[in-house]
Amino acid sequence: MITLFIVSSLEGWNNIMYFAVDGTDPEHAPVKNNAPWAAYYFVGFILIGSFFFLNLFIAVIFDNFNKSKRNETS
Repeated sequence: MITLFIVSSLEGWNNIMYFAVDGTDPEHAPVKNNAPWAAYYFVGFILIGSFFFLNLFIAVIFDNFNKSKRNETS
């Protein structure tokens, strides 16, 4: 979950993507460009996760802030 949060925040996501593309089975050394489909996963996750879910999360925080502000002034 922490890795997906880092990817959705767009901070250092490309290094994580390169590690995922080079990944192999457990206890085996990484192989360059072993799983190129993983790059498509990361690009898709950024499009959906970063632009949709992160904006949805910000909208919920903004709405709660406005409710708190209205309750405080009432």
